Amino acid sequence: MEIRFVLNRPRSSQNIGSAARALANTGAGALWVVEPLGFDRAQAAKLAAGADQVLEAMRVVRTLEEALADCLYVVMTTGREVAGALSPVQAAERLLLGPGPAALVFGDEVRGLSNRDLRRAAAVTTIPTAQKSSLNLAQAVMVYGYEVLKARGTGAAPAAPPEALADQRLLELLRERGRALLLAAGFLNPQQPEMVLDELISVLRRAHPTRREVELLLAAAAQLDRNQVR
Repeated sequence: MEIRFVLNRPRSSQNIGSAARALANTGAGALWVVEPLGFDRAQAAKLAAGADQVLEAMRVVRTLEEALADCLYVVMTTGREVAGALSPVQAAERLLLGPGPAALVFGDEVRGLSNRDLRRAAAVTTIPTAQKSSLNLAQAVMVYGYEVLKARGTGAAPAAPPEALADQRLLELLRERGRALLLAAGFLNPQQPEMVLDELISVLRRAHPTRREVELLLAAAAQLDRNQVR
């Protein structure tokens, strides 16, 4: 099972290096970085402490959408209280039981992930803490990496799905087509269309639709759009 540990716009090269070390320690997954601000590889390498192979294999992309495009299951982390948030143990189990490429996303060191980002995830996870609600970015990577390492050693491999599932790219396409269609129909509030739209798409994410099912919805949306134009 491919798991991507995605750092979204990290501000510290040292944290990237420490995250690489955590993934080398645990073998939990590949390191993906979205638009690292002022990235200094030499500084990262100092904290990687021998995890050069992880740094060399690190994928750097420009947008979070690009990092998640072909993922079938996405979990996002937060330090805030979110109803129904998974524990690190539960998150690791979900990621490993997914039907294909999965991603665990971490926000930047100051703001974390936005509420809009969290609404687009299949699940949200948080690390229980005592006196302080947030952890250092690399520490958080280590916590989840360790839980993936433990879960991988005890769980059975999931059976392959009978049909190819819709990836994040296809779901985002449906989201954008649906947004335009529902705005034109007057269903969405033009001032805040994202809130209801994200709720509708989250229903699909929980159902793990196949590619064909989402393609049928896209075809239906296209037909409705053509009828509206007439």
